[in-house]
Amino acid sequence: MSSGFAQRYGDVFRNASFRTFWLGFALSSLGDSMTRVALIWFVYQQTGSAKALGLLSVCYVGPILVGGLIAGSLLDRFDRRAVMVVDNLIRGTAVALVPLLYAFGRLELWHIYAVAVVYGLLMMISLAGGPSLIPSLVTEDQLITVNALEMLGFTVGGVLGPVLAGVLIPIIGAPNVLVVDAVSYAVFAVALSQVRLLEPMESTASSEKSPYRLKDAFRLLRANNILLSTTLMFMTFNIGQGFLFVWLPIYASKTLGQGATVYGLLLGVLAVGELISSVLAGSIKLPLSLGSSICLFQFSAGLALVPLVMGHLWIALICVMLNGFFSAPLTIWAQTLRMAIIPERLRGRTFALLRMLMQGTGPVGGAAAGFLLPLLGVRMMIGLTGLITGFPGLVGSQVRELREGGGIVPDIRDDEPPLQMPA
Repeated sequence: MSSGFAQRYGDVFRNASFRTFWLGFALSSLGDSMTRVALIWFVYQQTGSAKALGLLSVCYVGPILVGGLIAGSLLDRFDRRAVMVVDNLIRGTAVALVPLLYAFGRLELWHIYAVAVVYGLLMMISLAGGPSLIPSLVTEDQLITVNALEMLGFTVGGVLGPVLAGVLIPIIGAPNVLVVDAVSYAVFAVALSQVRLLEPMESTASSEKSPYRLKDAFRLLRANNILLSTTLMFMTFNIGQGFLFVWLPIYASKTLGQGATVYGLLLGVLAVGELISSVLAGSIKLPLSLGSSICLFQFSAGLALVPLVMGHLWIALICVMLNGFFSAPLTIWAQTLRMAIIPERLRGRTFALLRMLMQGTGPVGGAAAGFLLPLLGVRMMIGLTGLITGFPGLVGSQVRELREGGGIVPDIRDDEPPLQMPA
């Protein structure tokens, strides 16, 4: 197993273009994670207001709905590398203004909200641009491994970013932490400019003959059972995760009788489970199809939460780690299926649409949990979270195309033949 593990990742990292892309992407993810923590802390320091923090969250998330629609069109119409370079330069400049204004004593609260709006408005360019670009960087047999690495980049950034920000904020001040993110944007922009494609984008002339539009992405999503079922499954899953992150600190405090240290430990083991399974998912082939694996692991992720109702610390740590372990491969495997289904010239719009839909349900779950938790209590919320998280895996296993892991891409344009997706 170790030789196969090393060979898969070694082969991918010998690809200079993908290596350059991934290192820039991973550094940018780390910087974004640090920035989010620093801005939250700065706003809280300045206001001490939960409303001010809520407004910051709205500024981060709200513009995604508008920006996502624009991002997909830009990614399909122009060279995706160039679009992502411009995105990184604009967001990097916005982020750099925070420590610059702070240094001159001119930083105000509205500047923070404005930076969050710019970030949210443009975020989907890189979020959808990555999976749109990746199939043009590697061979088809490497897609699972590179999707695992993308997930690993997000996870490592999410784990290390808050820790590094927490260390730096008392030393240099929260606004100055954003210097790291500004540098990471510049590095990612340079990295993208060095990337060379194995699969070039189709010519503009070809695109003009048969232009795809956003409605084609909706039509593809509606018509393809693999895309539709995984999207609905993951939207529901993210509602459950939104529940989880609301009741978990209360569970640590009231059910386990512990403090912030144990809450941090629970988040830490969740991330450890995600890291382990992300690495394994990119190097080990299961005897099941990708679609069946998705259904099994989503059901298992929900089931792993149920023993938390027992209220024992060690059981809680194991269950939360298992939830992370079963959760992380879902995106990796589903993204690999999507890359085989979505036509090259429709990748930007479709990935932007899919990620908008799935990203949007996490905050919905969090808001719903805030209402339900006082009514149901922590233990009932644990059971409800396990049900919402895992049950769609059982439902998805009844979808033949997903269960078999393959299917026919529907004819989304009258003048183009349907594409055959490999099983």
